[in-house]
Amino acid sequence: MSSADPVVAIVDEPADPDAPARYVVGPSARGPWDEASAHGGAPAALLARAVERRAGEGQRTSSLSYTFLGPVPIGEVEVRTRIVKPGSRLQVVHAELHAAGRVAMEVQAVVLRRGDVPLPAGIGMPWPELPPPEGLAPTRSWFLPEDATAFHPTAMEIRVAGAPLAEPAPGGRTAWLRLRVPVVADETPTPAQRTVAAADFGNGLSAPVTFADYLFVNCDLHVALHRDPAGEWIGVRARTELHRAGTGLTTSELHDAAGRFGTATQTLYVERR
Repeated sequence: MSSADPVVAIVDEPADPDAPARYVVGPSARGPWDEASAHGGAPAALLARAVERRAGEGQRTSSLSYTFLGPVPIGEVEVRTRIVKPGSRLQVVHAELHAAGRVAMEVQAVVLRRGDVPLPAGIGMPWPELPPPEGLAPTRSWFLPEDATAFHPTAMEIRVAGAPLAEPAPGGRTAWLRLRVPVVADETPTPAQRTVAAADFGNGLSAPVTFADYLFVNCDLHVALHRDPAGEWIGVRARTELHRAGTGLTTSELHDAAGRFGTATQTLYVERR
């Protein structure tokens, strides 16, 4: 991992899981739309971590459904969690990120037990693999100055297969992404944290229009994982469809070196600049 600062810093993280925890979202979380606000992948990873802290022994995060209620600022935020449905087989956890006296982002997560279920031969065969990240060149930021501190390229490394990111991708685009810094200091990001941080890039990777001419901001992020990914790299094969009503949908396949492990969707607010 890079020696750069983590995405967020812990201010106060009480032992009581029902008590609010406070963090500072750092400059390496900055997003493409507003220099004072975070990229969605950064707070998404923080909330995934909050969900995992509430999960029981032998449980894994299976799905996360985020709603973006407003910008997440660079600066201090508060995270609150509660268990909506307890259970050893299936548990539902709700987490909220508060900033400046409002809820800026929330997630509802399904947490399942880790089992050992015998399956018939041929079940779970891998999907067609993506071209591996090794050999692909790191991609410079296509929406910020090269020396800017932001989620990409400071905290996230992206390697694109195919046309440069500055070009529209009406047919979709494939890329590999990995966190270069911890979500919080002295912790290795978990598979779920790596996944949601990468999945939130789907609409930017596969935009069929240019950043210079359009806004296409995702209003939510839904991630479902039928297994945990292995390794640092998350492969995203994304496609975005837009409509003249000013809305859009991004659908992303999520891969690791062994093949597909999940799916992500984002609904978009679309406007000409």
